[in-house]
Parts: sequence; structure tokens; C-alpha cells
Amino acid sequence: MWKQIFTIELTKTGDFLLFSQNEMDNIKREMAKLKEEVTLKLFTDFKTQEDGMKLRKCMACEGTYELLKTLEDLSNGKLKIDEISTEENEEEAKKFNVSKIPAILFVDQHDKEVLRYLAHPTGSEFVPFLNSIQYFSGVRPYYADQILTHLKKIDKSKMKIFITPTCPYCPATVPVLTLFAIVSKGKISAEIIDVNLNPDLGMKYQVQGVPHTVINEKDHIYGMFSPQDLLDILTKGERDFGGMYA
Repeated sequence: MWKQIFTIELTKTGDFLLFSQNEMDNIKREMAKLKEEVTLKLFTDFKTQEDGMKLRKCMACEGTYELLKTLEDLSNGKLKIDEISTEENEEEAKKFNVSKIPAILFVDQHDKEVLRYLAHPTGSEFVPFLNSIQYFSGVRPYYADQILTHLKKIDKSKMKIFITPTCPYCPATVPVLTLFAIVSKGKISAEIIDVNLNPDLGMKYQVQGVPHTVINEKDHIYGMFSPQDLLDILTKGERDFGGMYA
């Protein structure tokens, strides 16, 4: 798995985010690994001006848009960003129950949501986000078979993980949730929440530190955990022992 961590720097104007040339070359190589085309829905608050320009009041929305557009530009057509305004398209926001922005939705061909980012995936969260795009395109994670084997034993579940871009433990934990969601095709859904951007949710779930994971609104995991740990919880201790999970 790709381990390089990127440093994202603001341009002198502060209007958008840029990568160094070396970083862009690395991203382009990673985006070339996408098997199928991926379309991400990005909800922001843009308003279309008379000259056709999109004005976003939400600063995190602006940065998230620039980041995703950069990934789209480096994907050779394999990644498409569908930006949707909560101001101009309230019906679409209501359809996907979007009340907070920026929101990045991974949605399948049937318009079923699999994964949601209430975050601006920068800093140490950038690489896990890029990996999620790869897996959503059909790149197979190494423990996919183990997840699929146990799906019949897992009830439909909703997971939330609270993170910050500077958390040293989150990059190893977020991919566990996102891969369970992607491999299960949404039977297990996952929401990645930047607590700095969503302090009200942090207060609601009494988040004292990160990573903090909530499963089905009742089970809490404090700190890091492995795929085996999560499988134990989701199968209520009835997972099959053997193979890479022994």
C-alpha cells in the first residue's frame, strides 16, 4: 500500500491549494491505478454569479473543491467531480440528507450512498482518502474476501469515525472503516467526520479524543483498532477464525 504522505501548501494568493510537481507526479501514478471511473458528489454552498463563476462562502468548501478538482485533472478522465450546491439544488441535498458542508459522497450506480466525508481530506488524511477512491474504483483490498465471507453474519450497520487532519493514529484507522463500507457495497456505511469542522457533532457524541468511532449510535471504540477488532464487533463475536484473521 502506498505510504507516502503529502504536504499540501497554500499558494501565495491563498485562493487554492497546490501540490509540488513531485507530488503531482506521484498522484498521477496512483490515479492511473483506478480500474473503473469514479464520480464523487461534492456538496458545497456555491452560488452561480452573473458571469458564470461559482462563489463559495464556506472556506473549507473552497479548499475541498480545489483539492478534488486537482485529483480530477490528474486522473486522466477516471475521476469526475459532481459539485452540487445546497443553495441552488435543495432537492438533491434533501435526497441525500446533506445538512453539513463540505460533504463528499461516494455513491454507487444505483445512487446508494456507501461512504461520506464530512471533512477536507488534507494532511495525514489525504493518502487514506486517495486509497478509498482506488478501492471504490474496484482495486481489491487485501482482506476483501474475509469481509465478504462474513457479510451474512453482519446486520446493516452505520459507522461514524471522528478525526482531525493532524491525528497521528487516524490514517491507520480510517481505511479500516472505509474498506468495510466499500467492500460491503453499503451494507456497512461509513462517515468520516472532521471534528474541527463539525464541533457540534463532536459535542453530541462526546468526543474527547480521536480517532473516536461510533457504531450504530451505541457502540463506541476509543482509539485505533484492527480489521479483526471491527469484524468481532460487527459479527457480535461470531467471526470465523482462520487465515489472515487467526
